[in-house]
Amino acid sequence: MKSFFVLVLSLLVATGAYAQRIQVVDIDGLPIAAVCVTNEKGALVGTTDNEGWLQDAKGINHLYFSHVAFKAMDVNIDTIPSHTVVMQDANFQLSELEVKPKELLYAQTYYRCIYVCDEGPIYFRAGVVDNTYEFAKQKISDKTRSVARGKNGLYRFIISTLVGRYIDKWARIDTMNYYKKILKNVDKGSLFITEETSGRRVVSDTISVLGHIDMDFQARKRTTNFDIWTYSDHIEATKAAAKEAKTGKKQKKKEDEYPASHSYCEVYNIDENGNSRIDDLVMKQILVSGHFDRMDQDYVILLETFTIGRDYIDKKEFKQTRKENEVEMDINELRRLEQNHHIPPLAPNLKAAVDQLFKKELNN
Repeated sequence: MKSFFVLVLSLLVATGAYAQRIQVVDIDGLPIAAVCVTNEKGALVGTTDNEGWLQDAKGINHLYFSHVAFKAMDVNIDTIPSHTVVMQDANFQLSELEVKPKELLYAQTYYRCIYVCDEGPIYFRAGVVDNTYEFAKQKISDKTRSVARGKNGLYRFIISTLVGRYIDKWARIDTMNYYKKILKNVDKGSLFITEETSGRRVVSDTISVLGHIDMDFQARKRTTNFDIWTYSDHIEATKAAAKEAKTGKKQKKKEDEYPASHSYCEVYNIDENGNSRIDDLVMKQILVSGHFDRMDQDYVILLETFTIGRDYIDKKEFKQTRKENEVEMDINELRRLEQNHHIPPLAPNLKAAVDQLFKKELNN
């Protein structure tokens, strides 16, 4: 009888553990990686892996899901069949662009960055970046900079000092998108692309799956997801193994004081051949997740970027544009900007938590 009760208890524990796993997919049933999952207070629950799995919902029934390419949603897990969450496309589009014989391509991007930990959001930063691509030099203009910013939170000074400049840099347009970087490494033989029956292309190295590429020719859109830091870790591990084989000496593994993962997602407009230009960036997301051992706390840095304006201009026009944009914006002005450009809103729990950060700062 005792053995029977132990068996039943084991099955209950196993069932409970399985029930905590949730898969997030799009309307076609394809897994969505790098989804940030939070609770009602905006505190971090976890992020989805390359196969769309949130490994542990931590017994929380009401969850909020955020990803740059999809509409933020809140879900009562008990009402979801098979514990599968289906997210709807954000439907954010680029404005039409008239080609002009000018020396610069101008693209204005809006970004928002939220630092979320087990306690909830502790830092928020947002702004507008004036990007220019100079055709003659084939590079992003050095004069590109953040021209409007809203920042707040308990640790805003420390975070702004340590990672603020990286956040501004991440929010710029790129001379080479990640899709092309992946193809470059495929040519070198360090990455591989395989086709799934669903039409999704899987990106992997010799160790594991690192991302996906989805080509939607009907919507003229390409979405690329890639796990950058795992790929870097694999390269380092391969180098160490090769060195061990050559020297016969075991390499001492370097312990990472702050282990983290770095997932990247970008959405580009494409033509009928699947090609894109530098100004075709629709939106991108950088998600850095990790764990601070000393504080025993998980964290996520969620950075979302949207292209909100494009034009061909000359240097005189750009100088005037930068002058007009050199203003600080408060949280209400940033929200109005989001609405005017139809930027997908934050999940309501994160929006409320960010508002509280600004209220705290105003009261101090």
